[in-house]
Amino acid sequence: MTEPISAAQARAIVYDAYTTGLPQAAAAQLLAGRATPAWVAHEYAVLRKRGISSMAGQQSLFDTAETES
Repeated sequence: MTEPISAAQARAIVYDAYTTGLPQAAAAQLLAGRATPAWVAHEYAVLRKRGISSMAGQQSLFDTAETES
């Protein structure tokens, strides 16, 4: 049986998946049945509308400007 998670926790998982470039199906799998694929698609659309880059997480991982100082 899966543990229940809050909406904020589910949104955090979706945000991390989105900003690292994972497809919606992968984000839905990460939630392991705790959210529907339609809900994940809606959250991805919200993030796109907010102008958040789907690669923001990857860009920050490889940003050398912060590590050079």
